[in-house]
Amino acid sequence: MAIKPKLFKQMTKLIAGSMSAGRYDVRLAANDDEIQQAQKLRYQVLYKESGGRVTRDMLNSEREEDEWDDIAYHVVVVDTKDDEKVVGTMRLVSSEALAEGQRFYTEHAFDLSGLRAHYGKLLELSRACVSPAGRGGAILMLIWKYTMQFIEQNGYDVMLGCASFKGTDYHQHTEILSYLYTKHLATAELMPIPQPDVESVAIKSFLSEPGKGKERGKVPTMLRGYLKIGAHISDHAIIDPVFNTTFVAIYVDASYMFGSNHALVNKSIDH
Repeated sequence: MAIKPKLFKQMTKLIAGSMSAGRYDVRLAANDDEIQQAQKLRYQVLYKESGGRVTRDMLNSEREEDEWDDIAYHVVVVDTKDDEKVVGTMRLVSSEALAEGQRFYTEHAFDLSGLRAHYGKLLELSRACVSPAGRGGAILMLIWKYTMQFIEQNGYDVMLGCASFKGTDYHQHTEILSYLYTKHLATAELMPIPQPDVESVAIKSFLSEPGKGKERGKVPTMLRGYLKIGAHISDHAIIDPVFNTTFVAIYVDASYMFGSNHALVNKSIDH
């Protein structure tokens, strides 16, 4: 995939500098090569590791790419002691970058009319990946903190995306989905609604009895960060055989993130 020079120049004006932690730096991708490295990492993590449905094009290129990559901001974490290799990534898509009539990636599964009507400037987060050797440490922290800085500095009103759980048997995720439904459900006004042509299930149809905190222990690290800054989820889960996942829609109001709870943003994935 080739970056349009004019578009890329506009993108890089939004955020200057980078963050660092030890051997790792995080910033926006600087060139085509770094974006392609990010796409290779996405292919390895989201398809090969997770048992997703691989296409012939992916097998040939060993990259995962789609229509949103041309308009996205690609956050990358590079290893400064390993030839600037990309070891972590997150894709950010702004509502202002979408073409007329173009939808967010998330909108192929959910109708986001409520969020679009309520918020002026939206940012979709997707394709978060960390290389196997760097999980559970500084890489994820850098992606998170850099993305929060991006949202604050560029004046986004809400961030949105999907929270996924490996496997298409949603019964395996009963505890975590029940916890999210009970504690973090979106309001009716802003509720993401499943599109009619996707396979979905109402979470309330298989709610489990509240446990004693066991379900909280199963919350993935990145999702735990979202929840600590006020995330809300959809009342339906989508069954996705392409990625071999079950997922819900998620959104966070930026006014909560950067209001009286600003300290939570910096501490949300540290423990």
